[in-house]
Parts: sequence; structure tokens; C-alpha cells
Amino acid sequence: MPPKIIEIIGPPGIGKTAIYQSLCDIWEPGCNWIFPEALLEPEQPSIADLNEYLLHYGRKLFRRKTGRTIPMDYGLRFVANHPELADFFWNLLSDNRVYNYQDIDKRFRAAYLLFRDFCRYQAVLESNCPKPCLINEGLLQKSFFIHDDEEYVSKLVSTYLALLPLPHAILFIDTDNRNTIFSRLKSRKKVIASHLGKDDGEILVDIGRWQNLLQILVEQAQNYNVFVARIDGEKPIKENIFYINSLLNSLRPAP
Repeated sequence: MPPKIIEIIGPPGIGKTAIYQSLCDIWEPGCNWIFPEALLEPEQPSIADLNEYLLHYGRKLFRRKTGRTIPMDYGLRFVANHPELADFFWNLLSDNRVYNYQDIDKRFRAAYLLFRDFCRYQAVLESNCPKPCLINEGLLQKSFFIHDDEEYVSKLVSTYLALLPLPHAILFIDTDNRNTIFSRLKSRKKVIASHLGKDDGEILVDIGRWQNLLQILVEQAQNYNVFVARIDGEKPIKENIFYINSLLNSLRPAP
């Protein structure tokens, strides 16, 4: 049985990455869940190889990534195992309604990030770990699904979910207060790619589009019996981390 995947989703600026990183920081091997960096981490080096041993624990001490780079072959195997899904993505990224000719750079960026997700998912799916694996901003969090026409989005998501290897559960972080998300986005040093060149009004509209898309997605995912936990992004991060960690540890490993 393949490992259970738990995906974190939410509109940009809601605090997904901060929560995910904090969960990874408090994770211990005894937890009932795992995350990709820990799952794919190289075996602990022997103290006999002192240089590698010190390097390994030095990275842990300074919170540097110790996991290995996932080879391209994993992504190729994901495509081979899900040809209809791969065709769906290829046709979508080639659609001028998604990216016009002036946005050719965004099309290539999206394709690059998508293939990295293919590699990441396949590595998790091929692992022998029985613990549910937490993934932040995976295949359910894609900006190229955003569109003004809700009927078009609904049909697109319906087709997509029928092709996708669905997660066991979704952690949906959101808030009814759009201004909270806007304030967090404005306070960040890094501007996300889809907000480059947009004024405040356009960013607020974009936040609404994200919320509409994700609401459609979770409602349709529930029709496939995917468990959805709604997390209030307004609550203090420590409170949400405690709740999510308790929820994850209540899950049973795959048999």
C-alpha cells in the first residue's frame, strides 16, 4: 500500500510555509507522521567516518537541509505511471487562456516547478515508510488553475481530481478576513511571482480568486472521501501548530 500523503494548502500569505517549517522543527522520529526531507534523508553516517559524521550533525545543528537531491528519474517514472495526468498538465500549460505568448517565462517556470513536484511525489510513493507524509504546497496548490470563470474552474478541477493520485487528507489553512492575508503579503520581503507588477487592488482580487479555487477544490475532494481539516489562519501560529501536530499524530500508519 502506498504511503498516505497529507497536503497543506491555502492562499498565498496565509502562513502555510511558516506552519510547515515549524512542524518540521518539532518533528521527532517517534511521531506518527513524517515529511519528505526526513523521509528521503540519507542514512546516518558512521562515527568511523568522522568528517561525514560531523558534517551530518553540523547541518542538523544549523538547520541546513540534509536530504538528498531527488534524481530526475523519479519524475519520469511519475509521468510514465500517470500518462493521462501528464497529458492534462501539458495541454493546460500550452493553453493560451492560462499563459499567453507574453507569459512564456511563467509557462516554463510552472513546468519546472511541476516536474519537481513529480519527482517529490514519486519518491514518497516509492518509499517503504508506513507513516503519513506531510507535503507543503504540492500538486493541489497550482496558480495556473486560477481563472475568473468559476464554471470553467469547477470543470477543470473535476477533470484534474479524477486523474490525480489523491492525498489521504488536506490541511486547508484560510481565513474569512481577506485583509489579514493582504497585510501579511505586504509585510513580506519576497513578492510571489504571480503578484509582480500588480497594485493593491489587483492583489486583493487575486487573493479572492485563490480562495474561490481552493474552496472548489476541497469541496470536490471531499466527494472522493478525502478528509479535509480546515485550519483558521487567524489563530496564533503556536496554537495551529499544536492542533495540527496532535491531528497528525492521531493518524495510524499504513498497514
